Amino acid sequence: MKTFEFRHASSIGDAIDAATTTGAKYLAGGTNLVDLMKGGVEQPSGVIDLRRLGLTSITPTATGGVFIEAGVTNSALANHALIRTQYPVLSHAILS
Repeated sequence: MKTFEFRHASSIGDAIDAATTTGAKYLAGGTNLVDLMKGGVEQPSGVIDLRRLGLTSITPTATGGVFIEAGVTNSALANHALIRTQYPVLSHAILS
């Protein structure tokens, strides 16, 4: 795996600034970035951890969709009542 800079984002603005200026990738709840890095598929110059920002909401949108924040883990998403009832295929795919 290629050497990279790791940092925790202090705010959403900080995370956006860091990614746009350095080309870093985000690490959050449901990401498989580390697996991709281990396999050499992704080789970012840096990794910005979003997990301390508390972005863990899953909410329905006015247009019938769903808004999933970056910190939502795959298991929380797959087991959320909205996802299980309105998007059962997504829930099943995550759990498979």
